[in-house]
Amino acid sequence: SLLVMANADEATITPINVRPSCPRCLRPQHTCICSALPADAPLVTATRIVVLVHPKESQRALGTAPLLRLCLQHLIVKVADRFPEPDADPPLHEAVHANGHRCMLVCPGPDAEVLRPEKEPVAGAAGLRTLIFIDGRWPQAKTMVNRSPWLQALPRVVLCPTEQSGYFFRKQPSEGCLSTLEAVAEALFALEGDQGATLKAALLAPFYRMVEYQCSYMPGMQDKNRDLGVRATRLFDGEAVLERFKAEGATGHSDPRCGSDVHCILRWGSTSVSSREIVVVQVMRCNHTTARRQAMSLSKGRSRGQRCWILPVHKVPAGARIEVDEEVQNESLAATACPEGTAQLETAVSAAISE
Repeated sequence: SLLVMANADEATITPINVRPSCPRCLRPQHTCICSALPADAPLVTATRIVVLVHPKESQRALGTAPLLRLCLQHLIVKVADRFPEPDADPPLHEAVHANGHRCMLVCPGPDAEVLRPEKEPVAGAAGLRTLIFIDGRWPQAKTMVNRSPWLQALPRVVLCPTEQSGYFFRKQPSEGCLSTLEAVAEALFALEGDQGATLKAALLAPFYRMVEYQCSYMPGMQDKNRDLGVRATRLFDGEAVLERFKAEGATGHSDPRCGSDVHCILRWGSTSVSSREIVVVQVMRCNHTTARRQAMSLSKGRSRGQRCWILPVHKVPAGARIEVDEEVQNESLAATACPEGTAQLETAVSAAISE
């Protein structure tokens, strides 16, 4: 394991006051979270985790990177406003690639791979990954990526969160956005096979304890992210959608010789770290003409940047999100078929497109 800091002064934070603190977690003794830490910490994982922390984020008392240091063995932390190029910091790059690990940036992008739980994890060096997380506010994270040519050249992955953020006192930009620790927990859940669920629970326990203590000092505190579900967005799983429609006879391809097909109606969403988010508004089993009419109908009265367009389901970029009530989606997805040649526009997989 290796802990990389920007300089020696960052490794030790001088306390502002003289309150008794825990020597292990460095928190005030009355809010010590050590009892919630994994009993066998630091935890050993096949996946190496690298966290690039913005200098301003490293000064925040309630950041989650310090909790990761207490929990994980294969962890590298770098405090900087950009990731050094290989010739600027050879030891760091040697560490992130050690033992044949493939480096991947956890960041939205057009060709990003969706991390899902692996039924049969790849054995040997071929399955070893180093995941690089950006720890900072969204504007900071975007700048950090843009300033780092090496990061920009890496293959990207995105997460498919299994639950909403528990960071009750910090407002998230949208549903599906997580703290750094929660994102690491979700990644390990997806990549670490049978140990994934155990690792996720072990990481979240001290995080929840920290949140609990903080909320106890905030009278009337309510979950700042509770309203995100009003416009729920989930990572769009095109493969799962296509499989369900194929069971009803759809091809999933834009072949004019085929009958019905599966189309997605899309719109632009919020700005992410690397690009503007794509949101799936509606999924339809129908021909191209019917889908296009529905997109035009949903676009009425909207400015140019807010209008909808269509793509076959297999061409929706990885990392796109779907704005839809999950229960409706699960119960009625297969019923969204439109017979060829008809003008039927009903679909159960729909959502309001108001900004």
